[in-house]
Amino acid sequence: MRGFRNAVFALAVISAGCSNVQVAPEDRLVFQYSEGIQSLHQPTYDDFFLACHPDWKERDLSVRMAGYEATRKGGRVTFSPDGLEVVKLAILGRGADSKLGKVFGEGNRLQFKTLVKPDYVSINYIDRSEFPPGVILFLLGEPLGTVISLKPGNTRGPVRSVLESVQLHWIWTRTRLGRADWCLESVLPVPTSAVFRKLQFNEIPPPDAGAVQEPPGP
Repeated sequence: MRGFRNAVFALAVISAGCSNVQVAPEDRLVFQYSEGIQSLHQPTYDDFFLACHPDWKERDLSVRMAGYEATRKGGRVTFSPDGLEVVKLAILGRGADSKLGKVFGEGNRLQFKTLVKPDYVSINYIDRSEFPPGVILFLLGEPLGTVISLKPGNTRGPVRSVLESVQLHWIWTRTRLGRADWCLESVLPVPTSAVFRKLQFNEIPPPDAGAVQEPPGP
């Protein structure tokens, strides 16, 4: 997957400090935070988010993740300031393409937008053997906040309207409370920026699906 290769390359650059490629500090912030969320890395959550949210109710990232996973089963999520829902569903830090926009800095505050493309179409090009048995994929659908669940298989599924791209608005504040220089005030999708496309995926049909099915496609 193109996005996955980009993410791996970005990680290599950030980790190794490659002198031939310049990584914007804002891109570094986005990747470090998103990768930490995807990895359930509590210190990242502590330093990059909780440090400037002393009244945040759920401070255990594993418990916070479990709550999100229970909610998404209902087919819809509400986006929270910590960005957990959009990080997970848009595959940030795990393959999504992310392009940095204009950066605005004033005093101890930093704001910018990123254009995120989950690249869901790549799902059809992944060998089925690479998916764990019984895996369920969760995608952002239309309208924004809708969660589509599907099981990868060998039958062409119904036409689905899924997220093609969306802008995320990031707001950071400088902090000395944690081990990071910047703490995330909020990251939220810009609803009017969302672009959707219609796709069909190779799926395992539900038990009550009709007998007539299209053959698998690319």
